[in-house]
Amino acid sequence: MCDYTQREYSCGHFRWIASKWCRDYTITHKRCPPNVTSFEYRGEEQCGECKPKPLPPWENMIKRSNKPQTY
Repeated sequence: MCDYTQREYSCGHFRWIASKWCRDYTITHKRCPPNVTSFEYRGEEQCGECKPKPLPPWENMIKRSNKPQTY
């Protein structure tokens, strides 16, 4: 079985991160049942789905009009 670390984020989501792949996975690339060997609580972080997405660097250079365009 592959060893996993279970992480819990402040948003309430859980993630399982592989810390060690078993021999069968390295050969077949088929996941086996997880063996959770450690637990991390990340109370100061949100998961990747809940984090606010950063704006591209050029976004502040674009001047947007609040009026809808008519064609």
